[in-house]
Amino acid sequence: MTDNHTYNVLVVDDNEMNRDMLSRRLAKSGYTVELAEDGASALQMLGNNHFDMVLLDIMMPGMDGTQVLQHMKQNPELRTVPVIMLTAVHDKKQVVQCLKLGAESYVVKPFDIDALKARIQETLIKKKLCSLQ
Repeated sequence: MTDNHTYNVLVVDDNEMNRDMLSRRLAKSGYTVELAEDGASALQMLGNNHFDMVLLDIMMPGMDGTQVLQHMKQNPELRTVPVIMLTAVHDKKQVVQCLKLGAESYVVKPFDIDALKARIQETLIKKKLCSLQ
């Protein structure tokens, strides 16, 4: 990271291997990482903790990522938390829907971890700059 602040990132994915890989890679880059395995757990964690960013899978059982994103953007306390959607879905309509709902970005799996980390850093810098205005 470019400053001394440790960013707290919530990774939401129903696949344990994806959560583990992202957690290890992001922790190596200096992020504090929390994990949620489904949408309901993610919303509960978001209500109880401060997160600088959410990496959110779309296809999950129960509450999917799009529904989590909707809840976040309708909640005044969560709407400013940036969300990057992570998904295996290659549907253009889904991309447009997520962006219209307020997602910062949309990354299709499998993804390049270095490109994802660059996108995370760019999003966090943009959030920081917006908060200074």
